[in-house]
Amino acid sequence: MNKKTIADIILVCSVVLIAAVMLIVTTVNKKNGDKFEISVGGRVYGTYSLSEDRTVDVDGLCVVRVKDGAVYMESSTCKGGDCVKHKPISKSGESIICLPNSVVIRVLGETDADAVI
Repeated sequence: MNKKTIADIILVCSVVLIAAVMLIVTTVNKKNGDKFEISVGGRVYGTYSLSEDRTVDVDGLCVVRVKDGAVYMESSTCKGGDCVKHKPISKSGESIICLPNSVVIRVLGETDADAVI
């Protein structure tokens, strides 16, 4: 039974180590995005540059703000407001989702903008 317990510990440690390495590699390799996309109900509402400070009113559902190369949800009509509490995003692949209003903000990088879905 001791051999089984030692093998279990080695297995768990190996899985945790691999997960940690993968997390570090994906975090280090993330690049700053150059634009972001707003989708409402699964349809693209608009694509905007992260280099220009601006405010976008999304059909009265929410207000999205770009400042200093990062985008965030300034206000929303949803009850919980978790999307408004989310930190600003600027790295390719990051997103802010307002589930009650079906609004998604997603940062795009060089390859994301040309991807075919």
